[in-house]
Amino acid sequence: MKRIIFTLLLLINVAFATRLPLPPKGDDLVGAIQFGQVKPGDTIATVAARYDVGFFELAEANPEVDPDHPLVGDELIIPSQYILPHVTREGIVINLATMRLYYFPKNASYFYTYPIGIGKENWNSPQGKLAVVQKIKNPVWVVPESIFKFRAEHGDPVPHVVPSGPSNPLGYFAMRLSNPTFLIHGTDDPTSVGRRSSAGCIHLYGDDIKELFGLTALNTPVLIINQSYLAGWHNGKVMISAHLPLAEQRAKLANTSADSVALVNSLGIGDKKIDWQKAEDTLKQHTGIPVQVSS
Repeated sequence: MKRIIFTLLLLINVAFATRLPLPPKGDDLVGAIQFGQVKPGDTIATVAARYDVGFFELAEANPEVDPDHPLVGDELIIPSQYILPHVTREGIVINLATMRLYYFPKNASYFYTYPIGIGKENWNSPQGKLAVVQKIKNPVWVVPESIFKFRAEHGDPVPHVVPSGPSNPLGYFAMRLSNPTFLIHGTDDPTSVGRRSSAGCIHLYGDDIKELFGLTALNTPVLIINQSYLAGWHNGKVMISAHLPLAEQRAKLANTSADSVALVNSLGIGDKKIDWQKAEDTLKQHTGIPVQVSS
């Protein structure tokens, strides 16, 4: 499958950066695919952290690789190319399905993007329009009663209050949302980024939350969406990508001809010639990698 994907894409080996230029008007593709090699002692989680991508992003892009025991020397696709969601590009935009956060500064020609961890099944992260209402350095974690009981029942007890420090699950920076139960914060466990690993909060690698915290002002809007299947334009060509939906939405995976047609037609493609077989195959594979489906 990897060899097929390589032939479908222009793969550019560049250093990934969290800050990227905004694409021209009418263009939705950003970033570039990279390659990385598995080193001794690596897991998918450690490679993901090295390239600032998330665990599931990397696992999806490399379905033939055992995420817990990749072979030393294996060449991995680093999925650092994205189709931007079709929403207003302002403030913070979080896509739960792709486990990725975008920050669009006002009147800037660039934006920032980071992998995130999100809420576990039955501990869902919120959706909709919110805002940043509080910024906290060196947060103290006052453990909600529901989490305190859950952790105790599962043999992983925590005190009612966890002071700031290296063992604090909130990390060293936190931003409270207008739904005050939920925070955007750091973590004491980098392997949890890119997974469903929280009680609903959004968490980032330590360096990423430090940067985002410094960039973000109070009252910054936050839009949280859940879009597994994305379509967009690049140089006048139609691009699509497919991530595996969250478990709650997997009853009907988008993998039929009708689903492909609906996704592509959402762009208003006019007389563009579409390779519908490639589009359907992309939706079935769920690698998260953008694929060009028009000529």
